[in-house]
Amino acid sequence: MMQSIKGRFIRTNIMMVIISAVLILLVSLLLLFVFSISERDGFLRILQGFKEIFHGDFRKENGLTIYLFAWSVLVGGTVLITCIILSVNLSRSVLAPIKELQTAAMNIADGHLDFEVMACEDRELNELCQSFDQIRKKLKISAEQQHQNKEERNILMANLSHDMRTPVTTIKGYLEGIKDGVADTPEKQSRYLDTIYSKTLILERLLDNMTEYSELELGRMQYAFEFVDLTSYLKDLTEDYKRDIGLAGLQFEYSLLEEPLTIVADRSKLKRVLDNLISNAVKYNKQNGTISISTETDHKGALIRISDTGTGINNTDLNKVFDGFYRGDASRSNIKGNGLGLAIAKQIIGSHRGKIWMKSEKNVGTEVYIYLPLRRRENL
Repeated sequence: MMQSIKGRFIRTNIMMVIISAVLILLVSLLLLFVFSISERDGFLRILQGFKEIFHGDFRKENGLTIYLFAWSVLVGGTVLITCIILSVNLSRSVLAPIKELQTAAMNIADGHLDFEVMACEDRELNELCQSFDQIRKKLKISAEQQHQNKEERNILMANLSHDMRTPVTTIKGYLEGIKDGVADTPEKQSRYLDTIYSKTLILERLLDNMTEYSELELGRMQYAFEFVDLTSYLKDLTEDYKRDIGLAGLQFEYSLLEEPLTIVADRSKLKRVLDNLISNAVKYNKQNGTISISTETDHKGALIRISDTGTGINNTDLNKVFDGFYRGDASRSNIKGNGLGLAIAKQIIGSHRGKIWMKSEKNVGTEVYIYLPLRRRENL
């Protein structure tokens, strides 16, 4: 049972008084018994001594003097030993957790955080132990986060190097071809320039992703929120998606609710999310596959569902796809991308007070769900 240090001190002092009084009584009775059996008329001599002192006779040789001397020595020693024992026990119970806290502080100072500060019996010390353990846990989380950030920076550098090398090499090669006169016809020059332009767009998209991801991570992303009718907004987008998906040789289907679904959103940021999801559905789809968009509502929020008949994702990877720079398993490594799209999408949807999640089955397809709360103008 938890107790306070103040209460422990009070109880210890009370125990000192009670135990000392009991021991004094026992010593007194014991001495009386000893005197009564060790000396002739010992008890009477003690009573006579009290009588002589009462009448002003302080002779040293009376029985009471001997009794009082023995009583004082034994009582003083007994009380002293009792107080020492109780004080030592009290100090040990208080100092033990303090020593443990000192050890914990030294471990924290040395960077060793894989331990646990044990609970204490005293309420005040237990609160101090809990505070120390909270500090340790926060420092451990911070250390783990720093380690993770370091790994992410390393991944970032590796991905940037990998993603930029191919388009830069291609641009350099085609420019050298133009410079050396390899592109000696207008048709060749036009093809070379188209290739250079397409690779430049890849680099531009890569840099845009990096900039956007950095702004989101630092909390500097600016939003222009407004009331948006999601139904008409998606109908406008599906016309563009239908054309782009058709050019990729895929089928496009959509089933949108007719009723207005009012949300508060940043049109451009929400389009950024949907563009990325449609782009992924195209990249990871099978030949002659299908991509579909549909909407539902529970009258509290709007649910957008984007599905494809693509290669799918392993169950072990589903919890990682929204992490920055994650690209999935080796079977998808031939797909170009820097692994930032879904991480950006998750943060943007989170800024819209919504949720995004994914369901997938290997070699069957993937479904991505976006849930956005419905709003009324008076609720803004």
